[in-house]
Amino acid sequence: MKKTSRLDKKQKGFSFVQLIIGIGVIILLVGVLYLWVSNTLHSGGLSKKNTPLPSPLVSETPKKKPKIKRQDISFLKFVSSENCMYSLNDSEVAELKALNINGIRICPGYSLREDGRIKEDMPEFFYTDLIKKAHREGFAVFLDINVGGIPTETGEPARKYDDPKHINDLYEIASHWAKVAEKEKVEFFSPLNEPNLIFANENLANQWIEKAKQLKSFFSGNLVLKLADIGPENIGDISGYDYLAFDIMWSDARYDELKNHLNIAVNKANNLKEKYNLKGFFFGELGAERSMVSKDVQAEIFKTIFQETWGKVDGYCFLGWSDLEFKFKDNEAAKEVIKNWYKK
Repeated sequence: MKKTSRLDKKQKGFSFVQLIIGIGVIILLVGVLYLWVSNTLHSGGLSKKNTPLPSPLVSETPKKKPKIKRQDISFLKFVSSENCMYSLNDSEVAELKALNINGIRICPGYSLREDGRIKEDMPEFFYTDLIKKAHREGFAVFLDINVGGIPTETGEPARKYDDPKHINDLYEIASHWAKVAEKEKVEFFSPLNEPNLIFANENLANQWIEKAKQLKSFFSGNLVLKLADIGPENIGDISGYDYLAFDIMWSDARYDELKNHLNIAVNKANNLKEKYNLKGFFFGELGAERSMVSKDVQAEIFKTIFQETWGKVDGYCFLGWSDLEFKFKDNEAAKEVIKNWYKK
């Protein structure tokens, strides 16, 4: 029988110790793994049940913009700002609504250059944005194309249109705005502000008045012929228009003369309204220049206009919602007159 040496015994003892240590390491690793898995499952990290699933994609239906409808306005209770000086922010809208108005006048502006070209004063989007804002607030819109540029101290245009080719140039501008007015559902459209004032002679003015009737092919709202003061002495055939408007400016305290002038205007306009079967007649601009009258006189002029013409016309548009020469925005007495009559 072979004897086991002391070296062999040591080697066997060492191997036995290594085995015990290896088993211990394995047990330790298994324990650590168990604890990790247990904690992970407890926290939901490996649980399919608790794992949040991606929510299904829900397609949002795009919100439709409110469709603007053209208002059926039979009596105008309007105000006007010189050079479209509206902001139509919340505070201004509240002020305007306090006057009991049902619409505003918006005037895209153009000027005649020395070289004969016609230049727009402001970009188109400035005016179309105002139209959209006005409609969103429930106001009707009177769109009035003003090509007279900045007036002189007498109120006359700085340059008058004296070339027959201007008829076609202005018609091109007006036809463009007629299409805009149709798209934006504008209620009242004047293709040219005061043609009897901006043309150099009556013949050109009459040519324009006749040609502008064709704009009804682009615009289905109310087409307005808007004239300075009470128009020329003899106004030709205006059938084809829907409304006639006169602009009356008065800048003194001669109230009897004002009453007489208003009566002449109303009688002349109503005769034309009946003769050409128009829908109506209104005052397209009414104003009193503040450099020439006090606040009290301005308010009395407004009051006289209402007292003398109420029930005889189809509406009013008071000029001066601004800080310029015809301003009444800062005149509480004048605003009170408008407010009280417009609430009737």
